[in-house]
Amino acid sequence: MSLICAACSGPIETRSGIAGAPVTGHATVAVLASPDQHDEATGSARDAVAKALTHYGYIVSDEAPLRITVGLGERPASLEVLGADGTVLSGAKRQRLLQDCADRTERLTLVAETPGGAISRAWAEEDHCKGGLDQALEPLATQAVAQLVGRHENGRDLRFGRD
Repeated sequence: MSLICAACSGPIETRSGIAGAPVTGHATVAVLASPDQHDEATGSARDAVAKALTHYGYIVSDEAPLRITVGLGERPASLEVLGADGTVLSGAKRQRLLQDCADRTERLTLVAETPGGAISRAWAEEDHCKGGLDQALEPLATQAVAQLVGRHENGRDLRFGRD
């Protein structure tokens, strides 16, 4: 029985990155949900991102010139996502030995923009079989925000939990 339970929990790799320059020099930010996503999960993601930003000393306000839009995505982890030039943006994951369900990739994307300024995109993603978005949201927000504010260079973190 313990072997079966061990297949459901273990290391969870959080992958993250940024396209564009990190956001610096702004004390106040507005955090918005993606215009096409107005569900409970996106509201929770927005709250998790706001919490992570306050950890780095940012003040969240609806009137700030720096606007961060939060988006969530989910796909089968067996699918790989390619850029227009064929570059792998998000690799496929193989199913582990004794795994009884298909993995899903949970992805949080942050788009930061200021009027007349450059756009930066930060992201974090994890693969889950039994675990869900509710347990992944805070680590995803923490890593995506760390990328966005220039406080994370590794791009990969490991934690333990229900996979």
